[in-house]
Amino acid sequence: CGSVSLRLVPAPRGTGIVAARVPKKLLQMAGYEDCFTSSDGHTRTLGNFAKAAFSAISLTYGFLTPDLWIETKFSAGPFQVESDFLAKAN
Repeated sequence: CGSVSLRLVPAPRGTGIVAARVPKKLLQMAGYEDCFTSSDGHTRTLGNFAKAAFSAISLTYGFLTPDLWIETKFSAGPFQVESDFLAKAN
């Protein structure tokens, strides 16, 4: 995004958002609770800095958190089926 690049790094729980003023506000609005940031380039241009922060946030959209996973229903394996059959036979 112009002359600025921003990297988001997961942080341990309870750390909070460790970022400059502009990306910190965007991360708070996006719902992040614990995050480190690393920026490179001309961060004084606030427009480019905000655009880089927005771009970094939008790139994380592809990652699914466990609460969004589809529940998997596992079927019994062949050994379990056979052992259950043998247990009922005796």
